[in-house]
Amino acid sequence: MKSRVNTTGKRIIKIVDFQHLQMLRKAIREILSSKDTFQLSILGQLGNDGFFLDKMEVGLERELKTYWNGVLETKTDFGIFGNPEFGTLFVNGPVASQFLKDISGEPLGAISAGPYGILRGMGILEEEVNSHLKLLKEGHYLLFIRTYTQYWKLIKKQLGKLI
Repeated sequence: MKSRVNTTGKRIIKIVDFQHLQMLRKAIREILSSKDTFQLSILGQLGNDGFFLDKMEVGLERELKTYWNGVLETKTDFGIFGNPEFGTLFVNGPVASQFLKDISGEPLGAISAGPYGILRGMGILEEEVNSHLKLLKEGHYLLFIRTYTQYWKLIKKQLGKLI
């Protein structure tokens, strides 16, 4: 008897940026409707208006976690942290554990070069990392899509209709 291995291509992480929350939500709905194999995560700012973690309302993190779990239609990791380059950021989904990993009492994403190092560690090319981080600083949301190469082609086609 021969065993058969189902190959789905190489596992990849792609990042797509969205300037507006409405477009991000629309893209997520479109991707979720495909029922393909993927994991979604989001990294974004909580505003550039001098918002600091110590001023945060007690229930805000819980409310945001509930909101994003609803958008992603699943329970995911969620966290908020301050970064000297980007201000106050939130992250959810499977990549949250990388940004929230404790390094000497602080999340890795809170270190100045943390987001850069995390993205490079994911295998994202340097030019793409710099471009995505510039957009993050400008207030864009970064949608991380972890999938297989064959599914990425389908997702990219779906997103092409929206972008």
